Amino acid sequence: MKIGILNAGNVGSRLARAWAAAGHDLVIAKDGEDRKIAPLLAELGDRARLGTIREAAEFGEVVLFSIYWPRVDAIVNEVDDALDGKVVIETMNPLGVTAEFVHFHDLDFMRDNSTSEVLQQRLPKARIVKSFNLLAAPLLEAAAWSKSLVQPNVFYVSDDAAAGLLTRGLIADAGFKPVNAGPLKGARQLEQAGVLLHHVVDHEYGGNADDLIRLGLSVIEASGGYKL
Repeated sequence: MKIGILNAGNVGSRLARAWAAAGHDLVIAKDGEDRKIAPLLAELGDRARLGTIREAAEFGEVVLFSIYWPRVDAIVNEVDDALDGKVVIETMNPLGVTAEFVHFHDLDFMRDNSTSEVLQQRLPKARIVKSFNLLAAPLLEAAAWSKSLVQPNVFYVSDDAAAGLLTRGLIADAGFKPVNAGPLKGARQLEQAGVLLHHVVDHEYGGNADDLIRLGLSVIEASGGYKL
């Protein structure tokens, strides 16, 4: 499959590695200095090449939209109509930033909206899927879970069943078990689950930010022996 990576940041770079290893072809764009991804491109070899934001959007049958939330308007303006009709997997969380560059969840925005719904409004002809927003970037590497008894799920939501099914396959290609969490409006709950993880870090782990990159969420099925 042809995949455009709209922003090879921490998340995009790791998914690019996983999808290239699964046999997909990539055009990778960087929102910023593209020289920073030269080592990634060298590592992926013939499976990937560098492109502009617009070129990556045009190339992909599926496009990973892994953009810093305050940069969404600029990137949407740059891709213009290149994402019309395409499956767009967005990984964002609605994070604001202070003048001191401290990040925070925009709880007022999250009360009755989500990044996915905003993106769908901005790109009405795209087939938006929300996924990969609940795992810190280092946890998208298989080695992070090699000694864990329970593997994390990757949840996804979409109003487009076929787009969700395609995303399901790419989640599996990245090494995770996909979980269908319903329509696109459910992105609100996925983003709010990110706030929950921060609360767990603060109150269960003593506020150590390093612990956030060790946590994932899973749906566990009982083995039986229960009655309703």
